[in-house]
Amino acid sequence: MNLWQLIKSQIHKSLNKIRRNIDPVKYARSNGVKVGENCRLLTAEFGSEPYLISIGNHVLLSSNVSLLTHDGGSWPFRDLPEYEGVMKYAPVTIEDNCFIGMGATIMPGVTVHKNSVVGARSVVTKDVPEGSVVGGYLQKLFVQHWSMLKS
Repeated sequence: MNLWQLIKSQIHKSLNKIRRNIDPVKYARSNGVKVGENCRLLTAEFGSEPYLISIGNHVLLSSNVSLLTHDGGSWPFRDLPEYEGVMKYAPVTIEDNCFIGMGATIMPGVTVHKNSVVGARSVVTKDVPEGSVVGGYLQKLFVQHWSMLKS
């Protein structure tokens, strides 16, 4: 890579950061993410397949949230005959009225169903039931229905 290409690459990266910070929803949509109405996206990472991500209405993604649509964990084994061509790509869906806490990671194939909360720094590996509060590295279910919080 020559000097001019390096400078051009750095300018492009800087402009993308500015675009992402000025209007994160517009930036996400321009990259292929399906985003509903009245959403707030704070520095979400959409990976290399943003077109596989769907975000419903009235959703808040906190800072440093990662929505992963593929699993690169199989890469070291792809040269072995029994794993040739193995790759996992799957959509990530966040339905209406959800909150995803700071630093959470949503893995491929996961749906966060309506009216749910994912706690900060959680790693979500399976679907989150409607009206639930989950958190932690093993995605512990804290509350199944919002009505339980009213007491």
